[in-house]
Amino acid sequence: MKPALLFILSKSNLDCKMKIHHLLFPLWMGIIICSVSACADKNKKSSEEQTQTEFEQTLEAKDTIAVKELIDQFFTYVKNKQTDEAILMLYRNDQTEDGTPVSLNNEEMAEVRVMLESIPMAGYEIAYMKFSEYYANEVQCNVIIREAGDGIPPVTTKIFFKPVFYLGNWVLCLTNTEYGDKSLGR
Repeated sequence: MKPALLFILSKSNLDCKMKIHHLLFPLWMGIIICSVSACADKNKKSSEEQTQTEFEQTLEAKDTIAVKELIDQFFTYVKNKQTDEAILMLYRNDQTEDGTPVSLNNEEMAEVRVMLESIPMAGYEIAYMKFSEYYANEVQCNVIIREAGDGIPPVTTKIFFKPVFYLGNWVLCLTNTEYGDKSLGR
């Protein structure tokens, strides 16, 4: 009877081992999946860090604040009907070799004046800011022409600025496809 008992013990031992393997298999699969997922997240983060330009890596919170303050000042002038002051804040970036922002000429100032005076402004909000290079940045502002009310959504339009970091200061350039500007996206 000893061989039969040994067979029964061996069979129950084998069943026990199989049960343990069945219990451990999902655990091992979970560990493998988590490891692969963690590696993928790490690679994604390092690839995002690598896609930042050298200029973006040097930016600080004060740069975002400075650009926001310029835009606030611009829209304060526009809202207070100080169109000349608002226009004098604007530059054009022809993307010359040195990236020098250029003051608007008289014709461009007249065009901007017509645009600003034709849009009644109730308010504005910054939709997004995208920084890339000292000469290639983008801020989208949603200008509220009429506030929402009585079940009617607000009437808005968009203005894009191209802030340029020049000689240690930020200046506002208008985005204008005539000069080759294109959206930087978000």
